[in-house]
Amino acid sequence: MAFYTDLCDVYDVLFPVSDAQRALFEKIRGLGEIRRVTDAGCGSGAQLLHFASEGISCAGFDPDPALVALAREKLSPYPNARVEAGGFADTIRLALSDTDLLLCLGNSLVHVPREEAARFLVDAVSVMAPGGWLLLQVLNYERLFREGTTELPLMRSDDGMVEFRRRYAWEGREKVRFHTTLRLASGDGPRIVRNDIPLHPLYPDEIWDMISEAGFDPIRYYGDFAYSGFTPESEALVCLARKP
Repeated sequence: MAFYTDLCDVYDVLFPVSDAQRALFEKIRGLGEIRRVTDAGCGSGAQLLHFASEGISCAGFDPDPALVALAREKLSPYPNARVEAGGFADTIRLALSDTDLLLCLGNSLVHVPREEAARFLVDAVSVMAPGGWLLLQVLNYERLFREGTTELPLMRSDDGMVEFRRRYAWEGREKVRFHTTLRLASGDGPRIVRNDIPLHPLYPDEIWDMISEAGFDPIRYYGDFAYSGFTPESEALVCLARKP
């Protein structure tokens, strides 16, 4: 996946773990004992680092080899953590058995077709411990499609050395082309990297049905990691669901 390989060197600059995410992780830990965490689509491993550094057993997997290498390096001080190359279809093989918390963050799930997304949620239930939690985050595609959004907010590093532009070209309700431009400043002039990949939007009602049919209950929606109420105007959809 050249798209994420190109982002590897600046991944943590563009997608840092926010204070709100960390606070939510701790809130979930307060809901019950979290002994094993699996991150599906773990990227650079930054979210897993939060748990591994606390002595919690962790497993992550991602389809991009460069990001897997980065995550392995980041988590190498922690023998209780492992990262493998693989996608959502590999969940049963790569997730920790009796996972207490399964993460799927960073809009990852829309990178695969609906059928694979639904299968992942069924597989997620099968690897989770009773009472385990699923934390899922995607963009609110209902709002994006309704408003005909063609450009997402510019992402820029604090020092201005990295800029990431993201554009959407809709091909109907169920598919969108994701066009990106990464600009990296350097002494020899900026380096520009462009990419284009397909995404498969998932909508709030659709996600709810998938999660419910997979066997999770209860299911809660939020508009961000700070537990704000989810509304049609929310930029993101954050779902916290429990396996009975």
